[in-house]
Amino acid sequence: MIASVYIKDGNIHFYNEDRKFTDLGGLAYELGRPFLDFICYEPERFDECFTFFADAFDDEGAHAGAMHPKFKELIESQATDILTKEIYVYFYYQMFFEFIYNFIESPGNAIKVIEMKIPGAAKKLEWASEIIWPVAPPGKIYCDKEKRLHRAALDVVVIMSEHFKMLQRNFTKEVDLLIWFRENKETITGSPMDYLFMLEVYHKEYWGDYIYIDNPFKTFFGIIQEPEIVQLYEINIIADLCRFEFIKMIEHDIFIKKCKNCEHFFIPRGRADTEYCNRQYKETGRKCNEIGAMIRYEKNVAENPILKAHKKAYRRFNSRVRNKKMTQTEFLNWSNEASNKRDMCLAGEISFDDFIAWLEQGRVRKPRSKD
Repeated sequence: MIASVYIKDGNIHFYNEDRKFTDLGGLAYELGRPFLDFICYEPERFDECFTFFADAFDDEGAHAGAMHPKFKELIESQATDILTKEIYVYFYYQMFFEFIYNFIESPGNAIKVIEMKIPGAAKKLEWASEIIWPVAPPGKIYCDKEKRLHRAALDVVVIMSEHFKMLQRNFTKEVDLLIWFRENKETITGSPMDYLFMLEVYHKEYWGDYIYIDNPFKTFFGIIQEPEIVQLYEINIIADLCRFEFIKMIEHDIFIKKCKNCEHFFIPRGRADTEYCNRQYKETGRKCNEIGAMIRYEKNVAENPILKAHKKAYRRFNSRVRNKKMTQTEFLNWSNEASNKRDMCLAGEISFDDFIAWLEQGRVRKPRSKD
């Protein structure tokens, strides 16, 4: 079991059951946020991060270096930071270093352990299954001249990356389906869990089995804070965590939208008609809800000749005001009429040629130089 979880006061609480890499106990997050952050996590960022960790073992003496107290302190520090910010990625981090330290002791055992968490991993690591490390002489360290530890670390990064992307694809489809059901089906008059029933009917019809009710969770009771006892759910693999949080989001009727700028999922805050998330957009240093509307407008303008022509004419007439060839009042009157003409053209009430001809009225063109 990698963790146990429970829901309280609209939050999801995690207890790290395997504290090899961090001493943090229970952590609480807003229900739905860790799940949506996970399926919106950039795959390139995931690969870059774990390749960086794997390259720490690109040395003949990596076995001894991994056992150094300062290296272990660094791992624990990074684990704590990841755990507090990106809980799902943390479990991959834990899986990665668990494999590394198992591999240093026994490659065969390390492969068996990761196979239980990611089926199919053993086949991709088959080349290492028979490795038995020689015992180094007293006072010496074992030198891995073939850098097999580094090779195994890179292979595990590929295995985890494929697993990560598979989970993202699968649960992105689940969220898209849920949104579709909410937008296109009649309003649910009973429990929000009726949506889960709709999903399972869909799964049964198209894939032949159920995803959620055929995979029940094991539960147990635990003391979280004396004298409070709660029902905890066992989480054995990362897919369990995805299923659990998604089910609880449905049960608690948490509304999900897709950002119209970055197309990532988010939980709207304040207004239900919010169209943009509050994640930072690419390398802009600004959030989608700050610049999303502007980016969307610029994209629409670039793709639509009507909007492009209107914007070009708007800038031309606005420059007349700055050059004192037109008053502000005249410009505002023209702008209002131009917006009306634009909307009529978009609606097909006037032709594009007529709209362009109207925009060109009164335009003075400078004669071209013979040169």
